[in-house]
Parts: sequence; structure tokens; C-alpha cells
Amino acid sequence: MNLKKNAFQNEQFLLDTITKEQKLKTDVPLIISIDEVGRGCVAGPVLSCVSLWTLKGYDPNFKTKNQNWVSFIDDSKKLSEKKRAQCFDLILSDYNFNLSSIPFSNINPNNLNQLVSSKTKLHYKSDLFINKKHSDYSNEYECIYFSLGEASSQEVDEFNIWNAVQLAIARALNNLYYTFQSSSNSNIYPNLNQAIILMDGKHFIKVPIEFEKNIQATVTQADGLFISVGFSSIIAKVYRDTFMINQDTLYPSFGFSGHKGYGTPKHLNIIQNIGICPLHRKSFLTNYYSN
Repeated sequence: MNLKKNAFQNEQFLLDTITKEQKLKTDVPLIISIDEVGRGCVAGPVLSCVSLWTLKGYDPNFKTKNQNWVSFIDDSKKLSEKKRAQCFDLILSDYNFNLSSIPFSNINPNNLNQLVSSKTKLHYKSDLFINKKHSDYSNEYECIYFSLGEASSQEVDEFNIWNAVQLAIARALNNLYYTFQSSSNSNIYPNLNQAIILMDGKHFIKVPIEFEKNIQATVTQADGLFISVGFSSIIAKVYRDTFMINQDTLYPSFGFSGHKGYGTPKHLNIIQNIGICPLHRKSFLTNYYSN
């Protein structure tokens, strides 16, 4: 990804494309960019990050950030652990957050019956955005809010992994919605249902009913094509990795600080020898331990 110039050109190009294709009457520059981590792990939670982006200056109550972290951003899986951590620290410093003060939810909603399908769902292939010269789409965007949502390993076992992913995302979305509902901001909350929900991949999620009218767009490889999705990817990845590292204190036998809950041969061998702990997803490990 070329981050030196026109870093947010794909965000603007996506908004303009959807506005034209859907013949939208208004052009509201709002994007809700989402990514999640932990889907393939055998232990630990699924974690999502939802970030709300708009044109610089659109929200008069938001103090523009330095954005000295933009040059670091790419799909979090492509970055070294050191680079991810550096970017994460720069973001938290820019927003005056520490690890414990990042907006976070692991409660609401508590079941899938509270989620609905988006009325409009669009999918785009990565070719539309890769190596394109969108020189007319170089507006500068800023993240004005982000939140984390979590679904536990027990919820993965109860609802299955895909449903747990949707719960984690819905919890972060609810945090976003209620934050702006209770604020005095006149630009964001009235237009929030016009924000484009942007995700990596091909699969569409169910959302809280407050977001039913939001257009949902998926883009293949979005986490490497959109600064906004890469941002959410890094926040989610580093936060979850840090959580798993800290679990070594509670469960020192499993080596969580090394594998972060993934099913490495060493991790699976430990499970076969000593069993599991409360962080493990039983539904992922039926061949490795006995109840």
C-alpha cells in the first residue's frame, strides 16, 4: 500500500462509487471500518475493533490528531509484532488512551436474536482498488471514535465461531451508537445510519437494529487496501495479543505469551498432556482432550 500520498484515496473512492451506484440523495462522508482477530485460535476471545472515520473538519467537536501512525498501517498480519506494537502505542498516545481506557464491550447484545440483516449489502473485489490512480479521491480522513467488542471462548462454544464474531462486532457497534446518541454532536448522530459499514472479506454480518439501514460493503483484502480497516486490524490484534500474554500469569503451563492462543504443535501437545483451561474453546479441541 502506498501511504506516502493520498493515503485515504480508497476510502473516498469507495464512498463515491457507492453514492453513484445506489443513487444516494446525500453524500455523507462517514465510514465505519471493522476488523476482527482470533477467529482461528483454539483459546481466548474473538475481538473486534470498530472505527468511525470522516473527512477532517466534518465533526467540529473533534480535535484533529497528529496521525503520525498512518505510515505504519497495513494489514496487521503483514506487520512484525514490533511494528504493530509501535503503531498501537502511537495511536493510543494520539487519542490519550491507555490499554484499560479504550472503549470496550463484552456484554450487549448477549444473544443473536438481537441482530438483524443489513438491508443493503454490497461486495467489491480488491481489483477495483489495487494499483488504481484515484487522483481525484484524495480527501483526508480522520478516525473520530473507535471501540472494541469481545466474545468469549465460552460464547464461541455456545454459538459457533461465526456467530461469536458477529456478537463481538455488534458489541463494538453498540458502543459507538450509544456514545454518539448521548453526545451533543449535531453532525454525527443524525447521520450515523448513512455511514458505510466496511469490512474485509466476502461475508456479511448481522448488526444491531440501529444499523439495519446502513449500507454494508465487503472488500476482498480490505485490511491491506484501506487505512481505516488496517487501523481497526492493528488495534484489535495488539489488544488481543496483550491480553493473551497477560494470561501467562494465570495459566503459566500453556505458554499463551508465545502462541497467543493459536493451535501450534507445542500448544496442542500441552493440551494432550495436561488438558485445557477456561480460556480454551472446547469445540475446537475435541480431538485433543477428553472431557
